[in-house]
Amino acid sequence: MTINIPDFCEFTLNPSDVSFCEILKNEGSAPREIGAWMLVKRSGQTLGTIGGGQLEFKLMEQLKDQDWSVNFKYKTETILGPEIGQCCGGKVLLSVKKLNQNLRAKLLMRLEEQLSYFPQVLIFGAGNIGVSLAYQMDYLPLKVKLIDNREKYILNLGGSFEKKFCLLPEQQVRDASPDTAFIIVTHDHGLDFMLCHEVLIRNDSSYVGMIGSKSKKGVLANWLRKKGINNFNKVKIPIGKTFLDSKDKRPEIISAYIISEMLFYLEMNNKSFNQVLNNPVLGD
Repeated sequence: MTINIPDFCEFTLNPSDVSFCEILKNEGSAPREIGAWMLVKRSGQTLGTIGGGQLEFKLMEQLKDQDWSVNFKYKTETILGPEIGQCCGGKVLLSVKKLNQNLRAKLLMRLEEQLSYFPQVLIFGAGNIGVSLAYQMDYLPLKVKLIDNREKYILNLGGSFEKKFCLLPEQQVRDASPDTAFIIVTHDHGLDFMLCHEVLIRNDSSYVGMIGSKSKKGVLANWLRKKGINNFNKVKIPIGKTFLDSKDKRPEIISAYIISEMLFYLEMNNKSFNQVLNNPVLGD
């Protein structure tokens, strides 16, 4: 679960009612990496996750019995074995601290740093699939921008992702940062082709996918060759078909396949995608 800044600020309005729980060390088949953290309120509400299951259940049981009138700070180790109803075989060492204003400020800075590592994803086309993609990606550690040259398709959308009405969407390609993922699902084949051309001449994307059929793929390949583009194989068209050639045409299903495909290539090609996992621990 990705913790965003607005949710963090709201959850920690009263720091003295919140505990900060972070993985300091793990061994074996631990459910999360070192540095993963979550917040637990005195009331039992949580934000984030350190892996779920019995690990979190045991931690919350401890915090129920904790004396919240003191500034507690301790470490606790959990063996993920049959004794607690799990068969992972790992071991996790946690740091648990009552939150204060100083620690809250450090966590906020850490969140801001993590956000700077999130890969940029540009979705061109605010039709059924583009909108479905943007809403599904809202829960992922990504910086998502949905772009359309039809203003009415952008104006009334919710979600925390960025919405951009742009008469010249190709300029968004030119202005994108290196390692950006590009998803081209517009209503106009000509626009699709132009955007694809702009992406390929950059030659620095971590992923590029385009909606279309096998016949559209052939037309696109011929058109790009005439323009001197030889790295056409980088384009995933039909988009979302890397792992399974599904016959399901529902936008939500297509979007799920597209996201799976994109994440696979982001992990391989985007230099900062896993950087968020390597942030230093705040301390024990």
